[in-house]
Amino acid sequence: MKKCKILVVEDDEKMNQGLVYVLSKQGYAVTSVDTGEKALEQIKDTRFDLVLSDLKLPGIDGSQLLRAARKYDPDMMFIIITAYGTVDTAVSAMKQGAEDYILKPFDMEELRLVIKKTLEKRQLVLNNLRLQQQLEKKYTFDNIVGTSEAMMGVFKAINFVKDAHATVLIKGETGTGKELVAKAIHFNSHKASKPYIPVNCAALNENLLASELFGHVKGAFTGAISDKMGFFEAADGGTIFLDEIGDIGPGLQQTFLRVLENMEIQPVGSHETKKVSVRVIAATNKDLEAMVEQGRFRKDLYYRLHVVVIDLPPLRERQGDISLLAHHFLHQYCAGNNKSITAISQAVLKKLEAYPWPGNVRELENIIERATLFETGPKLTLNSLPHALIRQDTKKDASDIHSLEQLSRHHICKVLEKTNRNKTRASRLLGIDRSTLWRIMNRLDIK
Repeated sequence: MKKCKILVVEDDEKMNQGLVYVLSKQGYAVTSVDTGEKALEQIKDTRFDLVLSDLKLPGIDGSQLLRAARKYDPDMMFIIITAYGTVDTAVSAMKQGAEDYILKPFDMEELRLVIKKTLEKRQLVLNNLRLQQQLEKKYTFDNIVGTSEAMMGVFKAINFVKDAHATVLIKGETGTGKELVAKAIHFNSHKASKPYIPVNCAALNENLLASELFGHVKGAFTGAISDKMGFFEAADGGTIFLDEIGDIGPGLQQTFLRVLENMEIQPVGSHETKKVSVRVIAATNKDLEAMVEQGRFRKDLYYRLHVVVIDLPPLRERQGDISLLAHHFLHQYCAGNNKSITAISQAVLKKLEAYPWPGNVRELENIIERATLFETGPKLTLNSLPHALIRQDTKKDASDIHSLEQLSRHHICKVLEKTNRNKTRASRLLGIDRSTLWRIMNRLDIK
């Protein structure tokens, strides 16, 4: 495990040596200097996790060192060592960014705990920063692949609405990437550091969904043993993504309409409302307009949701994007599975482009992931595709091949139509006598 690097800045030689000894015994990689100037030289060349500095130093003091060091590494932690009479100065240093201070004379166990707590906080900050960077990278526009006209419209819409507070409704079949678009809107907006909370409205019944969305108070129903915060309150300042919005029941539709209009939630069992500020992104694979006409979805809620609409086309309508998507997923899963497949054969691309993709982009992603695992060579071949996909085109072609009787029946009917059902003329055109035509018509049940 990597050792945490600590820079000790102390002009008292015995204190300096004592700190180096104790911290080294605790497993830290320790560097020590006796002036602020020497400390800055070290900070320029080395990335330290923590600087432990005396406040009173010859030349550059601890506060000045803190301000200068932060220019080189804003994430570096800083602990001030100070005497009792300069506590106010130490507090001032904390306001400038020091994480903590410790008073002389101090107990080494106390110092150990302060350092441990500070380094744990640094690790938490770095982990959160790394996660945020991963999310921002994962949900950039580059991860929504497509050059078709329809997808260009989707990119344009995301760019227009990402910083708006308006409600967004994403329409599209299952597997078209509705949540990916929702995440792209959130993580490319000024709300990116705020919560993003996805909710599958189809996964819960109406009563449970109300509790999950708006929270509940203790005793609201059997099993409500304490107050519970809902998703809307948890997403305050950020985005809530309501997937399968067409599946919410009529009672909850009324409640949800009031929330959208006033941005006020009322926990189940409570008589009080709470104000929230949440950007709502909803998605559905259902025809909400038809549901409104059938009385299954509130018209006023539909129009409240219908502020900004993003239509995601099914994959079968963006055939030109299939190759792009396939290569995108290939690179993604090769990296994740340590595979070195660099290309996709033309035979595979031909199969992929001929397939109707009922599961849309999600189905294509799953097939490429599987093919990446099964492929043994440097190029994806037909051998790595599922047998069902390979046979699919064959079945389709076979369905287009008619039997000889079907072709004969069709041809005779066309000739009879052309001759106004004159059997003599029809038999002449067909090159058979009239009695043979009659027998064939009877056999093929041509009336």
